[in-house]
Formats: sequence, structure tokens, C-alpha cells
Amino acid sequence: MSITKSDEWKIETQIYYPLIGEVALSPEGEKVAYTVREPILTSEESKFVNHIYLADVETGETIQLTHGSHNNTHPCWSPDGRYIAFISTRKEKTNLYVIDARGGEPWALTDNDKYGITELKWAPDGRSIAFLMPEPPSEEKERKKKAKDDAFLWHEEFDYSHLYRIPFSVGPRKIPEVAQITSGDFQVITFEWLGNGEYLALIHQPRPLAEDWSKTRLAMVSAEAMEPSRINDLRVIAPVATWTGTIKASPDGRWIACSVGDQPPKWAFSSRVVLFPTNGGAPRPLARTPDSQSHVIGWSSREESVFVQESSGVINQLWQLPASGETGHKITESEMLRKAFSVNPSGLIAYAAENFDLVNSIFVLDPKKEGSERMVVQPDLPEAWPNAVLPKAEVITWKSKDGIEIEGIIYYPMNYEEGERYPLVVEVHGGPTGVYGRTYVADPMRYGNTAVLTQKGFMMLRANPRGSSGYGKDFRFANYNDWGGGDYEDIMSGIDHLIDMDLVDPERIGIMGWSYGGYMTSWAITQTSRFKAACVGAGVTNLMSFNGTSDIPSFIPDYFNGEFWDDLEPYRSHSAMFQAKCVTTPTLIQHGEKDARVPVSQGQELYNALKKQGVPVRMVIYPRQEHGVNEPRLLIDVRKQSVQWLEHWILGK
Repeated sequence: MSITKSDEWKIETQIYYPLIGEVALSPEGEKVAYTVREPILTSEESKFVNHIYLADVETGETIQLTHGSHNNTHPCWSPDGRYIAFISTRKEKTNLYVIDARGGEPWALTDNDKYGITELKWAPDGRSIAFLMPEPPSEEKERKKKAKDDAFLWHEEFDYSHLYRIPFSVGPRKIPEVAQITSGDFQVITFEWLGNGEYLALIHQPRPLAEDWSKTRLAMVSAEAMEPSRINDLRVIAPVATWTGTIKASPDGRWIACSVGDQPPKWAFSSRVVLFPTNGGAPRPLARTPDSQSHVIGWSSREESVFVQESSGVINQLWQLPASGETGHKITESEMLRKAFSVNPSGLIAYAAENFDLVNSIFVLDPKKEGSERMVVQPDLPEAWPNAVLPKAEVITWKSKDGIEIEGIIYYPMNYEEGERYPLVVEVHGGPTGVYGRTYVADPMRYGNTAVLTQKGFMMLRANPRGSSGYGKDFRFANYNDWGGGDYEDIMSGIDHLIDMDLVDPERIGIMGWSYGGYMTSWAITQTSRFKAACVGAGVTNLMSFNGTSDIPSFIPDYFNGEFWDDLEPYRSHSAMFQAKCVTTPTLIQHGEKDARVPVSQGQELYNALKKQGVPVRMVIYPRQEHGVNEPRLLIDVRKQSVQWLEHWILGK
């Protein structure tokens, strides 16, 4: 795609935003590897790939380690800091490669052509690498597939992901032999080496289904690869019902830190970090954090504490939790949004962070030194990145109908003048446990394109209604049995607040959202005619049919305390489809064709209902896309279609 530099924000240009995906700090803390996403757009391709960069922590001097049209992810340092292993699509499937940290050509350690590798970690002695990969299909299964005699039992037959180990060698002429460590009817989610490398800890669940998140188990297994007839048995340590699957072993291997869900498990999720002794004994719960939803990122150098991160309103913070169980304390204070954490053996932490006016950048923090958080390097913006100004962003609060305080972010139009009233676009996040934060204003990751919409004269509101993360467990659970109730009032009261501030023209308001945000958008147009346009992205529109088609059929019954055959009324009274009569708002519906989370039929139901009533409606279906749209050209179309729809129906263009 040909692009030229301009003074305007354009969706086609924003797709080139250098999005940081992963961060890996070297063992000595002198270098940090990280991945940056870029689009590949040719006459035959439209895809994103990631490349690995290496920056000096002191000087910020950076080199690019990988190049080309292949995807390169999961950079992982060898214990001596000399090599970086990673996963690449240099062949059709993802395989394991290694590159010298000083640069040069990478070499392959695996040659898989059936299934791809998904995670890797070096052994403590650096002599081998463990990784996850689905078990290769049997000869019988391959034969049936070729003969098109491959009917299968839905939710009974699976390709389970298991743990493997391969010797490390520098530039081997012959691919080393892979040894399988685990096997059986269970799915390995993640793993960690323990101590000197004799054992591995892992998280596993019965099936490779999102629905089985609450059935996860923490286990140990010998790292010694055995003959196929004697694949290692697991030693189950505890059921953990962990949402993220994140585990971190203490350097000496005596403890495994794991985020453990409260019981009974709930989709809105509440957890605390627990230390599990690997040699037996009682688990040790650590202090709770304010949002009761912390994620383990690593250990301090002397193993006296665990580092975690969690949402805190529109930002997130890092906490240090003493291994003794005493009260923890924050180790960050700045108002940034942080992600992709890496902790090295000395307890130094590296991560990516961003803010309204800050492109995502690499930062380092030494928890032992107050005020040590500093930027290492910022990825270069594309040559054609516009010389355009960013809209002003501001965090605001307001009182909802029942008095609860709600937080959100407003973005002022580029042409803002005090005393004028502007058209408004309200955007609702997904989840519903998502949360809007201080992300860079011009990144292309949100459904609503802030830079382009504010450039066209819109004000934007992103609200964090009840049900959002970052405001404590009670707030996150406050929309149970009440989708479209208090959360809807939180959003509507935010709109009224902006009108009362003389910022918004009440006759020119639109609403949009993806996933749960799409649910709330479809619901809002059945409750009021004040919206002049709506954009429903992958929205849940019918709670009952969602249960029968989604890959998470327990999700809605959890939020509404029962199945529809036991109590139909909550499903009827909280679904847009059962309130669709007399909707008048012109509505754009956008949906991924292969969406298993919110199936495309949810959007089709709404489309048909509005079409039959003569409501202006359009539905765009994106081929090959799942719950998120991940191809550059289609991602551009998602943003273009929604901007044009809002412009047409609200601004009359």
C-alpha cells in the first residue's frame, strides 16, 4: 500500500503503528529484546508480522534481529545471555529458532510440518529448551483425512497440546531429536522450569476449550524425557482455577507463585496469589491487592517477594507482595498503561508502557530504587506517520443514577472551542470486565478511531461502567443479573453529564462497541431513540441463542445465575432481540465470519429484525476473522465503515 506523509490522521496510515507485543529482559539486565508488529500489504497478502528488536538498556541503541515477511515471536534468552530463542513462521508451521544476541542468521532447532509451537523456555543449564506443541496426528488420522473419511465427535476428540524438550546446539547441520515429556487426554496451558532443571511445573486443564478455564490444575513433572511407552505422569499439586494460567517459580525452585481464583469460580473472576511449595506442605496465600485480580510477573532476587500487576482505573500498577504474606506495596506511581512484563534474575523489571500522548515504549524499573522507572527506547514511527496534532484527552468522573461514581475518558474534537457544543460518539468496551485506559490516542487498536473521529469534529466518551475491571471486586460484580440495567444507566448518565457541561449537542449522539460493547450498543437502541447512529461490533444480541452457539456456553448462565430453561425471564428481559420492536436508530453491524466467541448469527438476528422494521441497517461480515479482526486491510475497513456510518447519520455527510 502506497502512503504519503500528511497533516491529517488517516486510518490507512495508522495501521502502521509500531505495536509492541512482547518484552524479554536479558539475564544480566543489559539488553532487552522486544517484538514490534508491522503490516505486510501486497497484491496477494494482507497480514501482520512481528519482528524482534534488541535494545541496550543504558543507551537505548537498537538493532533489528529479524527481517522479512515471516512472523517472529516469543523471544527467550539463554541463561548465559548469549542467545535468543524464538518462534518463527519461516516454514508453513511455527518452529523453534535461535539467533546469536550479537546478530547474524538464525538457525532452526525443529522442523514441524503438522502443528506449530506455542511457547518455549530454556532449561536452567542452557543445554536444552522445553516447548509446547499439539501432539502430531497418528498415521490412521492422517490417512482418514486424506481419504475425506474424517468425521469427528464434537467436543470429544481433540488435538492436545503437550510438553516437549529438545537439545540446544549452535547452528546444527542436522535437526536435533525432540523428546516428548507429557502425553494424555489433557491440555498443557503453560509451564516453568524448577530450580536446577530436574522438574517442570505446569498448568493443565481437561480439554483445549475456553469453557474449561475453571478446571485448571497445577502439577509437576520430571524433565527427564522418557521412552514414548513411559511418558511421565503428572504430580498434581492443587486445583487452581486460574484465569491467566500464569505461574512463576522462585529461583531456587522451592515455590510456585500462581494466581488462584476464588471459589466457586465466576467469569468476572476474583483471585489472589498463592505460593505452592514444591516439596509438599501447605500453600501460602499472599496479601490481596485492591482489584482482587492480580497477575504474577516474577520474583525478587532474594525470593522474599513476588511482583504482580493489576488494573487500577484507567492505568495499571505493579505491586510487590512479601512471600511472608504481609501487606504488599505499590512499586509504580506514574499514570501509564503497562503490559508485556519481564523480570530477570536480579529482580529488574522491563515492560512496554504508553499514555495518551506517548507511543508504546520500553521501560525498565528497579524495585529496590524508588523513582527508578525510566524509558529505554521508543520504536520509530513509520516514515509516513502524519504531522498531525493529537486530540486532548481527559479523565473525568460522574455520578450514575443510583449515586455510584463512574470514571471515563473524554476526547475533545480537534476544532474545540470553549462554549461550543459538539456531536458525541460513545464507545463501550468489551468484557464486560474490560476497562478503557490511558492508551496512545492515535493507535489503531480500539473499535472507535479516536484520532480520525475527533479530527472530523466529534467528541468521544469512553466509559468504564459497573462490571469493569480496575475498581475493585464489588464494582466488577455489580452487573451480575443486571446487564442493560445499572451499566446502561452509568453510560447514559455520563452522556447527560457532558450535556450539562455544555460540551455536547444532545441531538447529535452516536454509540458503538465491540463484543459486550456491541451488546450494550444493541441494547441501548432498544431503550432510547436519542442515538442518531449505532455501530454494533460482534455484539451479543440474544442471550438465549448465544448459550447454544458460543464456545463459552457457561458465560451467560454465570452472570444470570441459571440456564434459560430454568428461568427464561432474565434472558428475555435483558436481550436486545426481545426488545427490538420499534427501534429507529440507523445501525451498522460488523462481525467476523469465523467468530466462535460471539457467533455471526448474533449479528444476523439483529440485522433481520431491523430490516423487517424498515430501520436503516447494514451488515459487514469479515471473512476468516474470529472475535477480533486481525488482517490489516479488513481492520482498515472496520474503522472506515464505522467512521463513515457515524459521519453520514450524525453529521449528514
